[in-house]
Amino acid sequence: MSIKRALGAALAAALLAALPAAAGANVQVGASGWQWGNPLPQGNTVRAISFAGGTGYAAGDFGTLLKTSDGGATWTGLPVGTFQGMTVVQALDAQTVFAGGGCVARRSTDGGATFTAIRFSAVESGCKVALHDLSFVSAQTGYLLLADGSVFATTDGGTQFAPRTAVPDTTASGSGFQQPGGIAFLDASTGYASSGGKLFQTLDGGVSWRLVASDARTIAAIWFASARRGFAVGSGGLVLRTDDGGATWTPKDLGAGAPNYASIRCAGEQLCLLTTGAGTQLVRTTDAGNTPGTAVTPSSDPIYAAAFASATRVAAAGEHGATVVSDDAGVRFAPVGGRVGGSFSVLRPGGVHGSAYAAGADGRLAKTTDGGRSWSTGNVPTTADLLDVAFPTTAVGYALDVDGGLFRTDNAGATWKTLGTGSTRRPRALLAPSAGSVLVVGPQGIRRSDDAGETFGQVRASAVLRARLTGAAAARSGHAIFAWGPTALVRSSDRGRTWTALPRPVRTRPAIRQASFANARVGLVLDASGRVWRTTSAGRSWRLLTAVGTQEVVGMAVDSPRAATLVVRSFGGRQGGSLLRSEDGGATWQPQLVVATPVQPGGIAAGDGVEYLLAGDAGLLYSSTGGVAGDPSALTLATRRRQLPKAGRITVTGRLRPAGANAQVTVSMRAPGAGAWTHQTVSVASNGTFVTGWRVPRGTTTFVAQWTGDFASAGAGSRPLTVAVGVPRGRAHGRRAHG
Repeated sequence: MSIKRALGAALAAALLAALPAAAGANVQVGASGWQWGNPLPQGNTVRAISFAGGTGYAAGDFGTLLKTSDGGATWTGLPVGTFQGMTVVQALDAQTVFAGGGCVARRSTDGGATFTAIRFSAVESGCKVALHDLSFVSAQTGYLLLADGSVFATTDGGTQFAPRTAVPDTTASGSGFQQPGGIAFLDASTGYASSGGKLFQTLDGGVSWRLVASDARTIAAIWFASARRGFAVGSGGLVLRTDDGGATWTPKDLGAGAPNYASIRCAGEQLCLLTTGAGTQLVRTTDAGNTPGTAVTPSSDPIYAAAFASATRVAAAGEHGATVVSDDAGVRFAPVGGRVGGSFSVLRPGGVHGSAYAAGADGRLAKTTDGGRSWSTGNVPTTADLLDVAFPTTAVGYALDVDGGLFRTDNAGATWKTLGTGSTRRPRALLAPSAGSVLVVGPQGIRRSDDAGETFGQVRASAVLRARLTGAAAARSGHAIFAWGPTALVRSSDRGRTWTALPRPVRTRPAIRQASFANARVGLVLDASGRVWRTTSAGRSWRLLTAVGTQEVVGMAVDSPRAATLVVRSFGGRQGGSLLRSEDGGATWQPQLVVATPVQPGGIAAGDGVEYLLAGDAGLLYSSTGGVAGDPSALTLATRRRQLPKAGRITVTGRLRPAGANAQVTVSMRAPGAGAWTHQTVSVASNGTFVTGWRVPRGTTTFVAQWTGDFASAGAGSRPLTVAVGVPRGRAHGRRAHG
C-alpha cells in the first residue's frame, strides 16, 4: 500500500506561509567572535538533535553544538572546544548532554556552560578509529560504539574506559567486515547494537552479544521510546519494532517505498518521526507503524535530524543549518529564522552605520541595515553577475554588472534605473562618494558623474587617464578614495575630481592585487604574490609584513590605522574559512578559523565599528570585535643563535601563555628569496613550550608562530624571528623598502 502523502512539497510550502517564523539571538561561531547573520539561526549543517523536555541540543558540522530552552524557537552556540564535526548527541536531562563525532566526544553536566572531554582516543585529531554512536544511561555510565565495531564502557563519565566485546560481524570482532549501525542501552547491563542487517542484544554490559533479529537490509539506528518499546530503522524502508524490551522484533511497513531511514524519535510509544539519509522528507506514524504513515517535506533544504520537545512540539534541522519547528506533532512546520538565497562574491560596507551589501550571480543583492544581524534582498534587474555595488545612503545605491551595465536605486533596491556610462568599455569597479556622485573605474582610467549617474565624463587627471585600474575603495575615515591596478595606486581627496599617484612598494615592484586604507596615509597593499605591505606615509615608504606568515592571502580589509583583517586560503594546512587579524599595525597576526567553507577573496568588509564576512557562496557573518573572542594569549619564539656562519639545522623553540590544553601551534618559515612559506604544526606542552627543527640556508630566514585559540583564550601570533646565515650583522635585520 503506498504512503498517504498528506503533505507534499507544495502543500508544505503553503502551510509554512501560514505559520509565524520564530526569531532568536544570532549564534556565535566556534572559537571566534563572529556571529551568523545569514542563514539563521546559523549556517553549519546539523546532523543530530536530542531533547529532554523543552531543552534540546543539536550537533553538526565544524564542531557545531547548539542549545535551545524553548523547544527550538531560539538557539545558542555552545563552546565544545573543537572544529571536528559532531554527528551524535544525547540529552540525558536538561543539564546533562553528551555529543561527539570523529575523534572527539564531550560531556556537560551544567547545561552546556562547560564541557569535559570524553577521552576514548589518545588524540583528538588523526585518531585511528572514529566515534560512530554513543548511549549513556546516567551522567557517569555509558557506552561508545566506534566505526570499526569496537565497544567501550565508562562508569566515570568518560575519564576512563574499559573495552567490551566488539559487535559481531564487524572488523573489530575479527569475524567480518560489516559496518556498525547504532547502539542503545536501557540500563547499565541491557543494550542493543547492530552490524549490517543484524541486531544483537547484551545482558551483561557488552561482555557478550546474542542475535535477536536479522534482515537483508542494513540497520542504521536503534532507539527506545520506553523500556518495552523500541525501534531499529535502516535502508530500503527497514523498520523493526519490539514490544517486549528487545526480546523479539517485528518488521513494520510504513508504506513509504524504500527510503534509507537514518533515525527515529518518538513522543510516547505511538507517535514517531523518521528521518531519511537524503533528508528530503520526514515520515510520520501515529500508531508505531501498524498502518502506513504520512510524509512531510518540512523545508526546501534537506533535513537530517528531528526530535520531539513535547507531545506536540517538534524541532528539525539539516543542510546549511536550516531549522524548522512544528506545534502539531509534525503535521505542519514553520521555519526558524531564514536564509537569503543565491550566490554572492563581493561584500561592501555601506555609507551609513550598520549597513552592508553582498553582490552576486544573476543580479542578486543582499543587504543589511542592522549591523549584519539580518539580511534581505534588493535584487538588480539584470541576468548578468554583479561585479560591484556602492550605497552612500540606505536609499540611494549603484550596482555594476560584469557586462558593464550600471544601475541606480533611489528606494533601497525596490526598483532600479538603468544608466549609461558613456563608454563601451566594461568598468572593473564602482565608487559613490555621495548620493549624487558616482565613479566607474577601469579598465583604463576613470569616468565620473556629478548628477547621480545621468551623465559621465572622463577624468582627465594624468595619474589616471591612461592607467590600467582594477579596483577602488574609500578610506575607512576621512574623504580619501583610492583606485589601483597592477602597476598603479592613486588617491583622490575631492570625490574623484583630481587624483594623485602614490609610490608603490619597490622591492621587485610587485603587481598590486588590492589596496585598503584606514585614512589618506595609512593602508595596506596586497600584491600578486600574496604578500602584504604597509604604509603610514601615503606610499613614501612601505614595510613588508613578514609576521603574516603565509603567501596564501587573497583579500583584506582595514578597520583603522592599527587594525586589519586578511582572508587566507588556508591556515596550518587546514582548509576552510580562515582569517588573520592584527590590532597592532601588522606587527603580529592572530589566525581565526571561522567557518568550514572558504571566505571569498572579496568577502571581507570593514564598516563603522562592524566587520562583515562572506563565507562560501551565501554565508553572511558579522562581528563588532574583529572576530576576536576569549582572553588574550601571547606567543614568543626563540633560538640559541640568530647569526650563524654556515647553513645547517637549528632548533626554534617557543612559548604560549597561557598554555592551552591540547593546544597546537603552527610555526612557519620563509627561506631567503623564497616566495612560499613552509609550516610545522606542533603540540604545546603543559607548561606552554613547543619545539621545532629546521634547516636554514645561507641568507636571512624568517620564522613566525601562530595559533587559533582554544575557545577560552583568543588566538595569537608572534613577532617575526630572523636567523641570518653568512650575512653581515648590519644587513641581517633590514626589512624596510622605500618608494
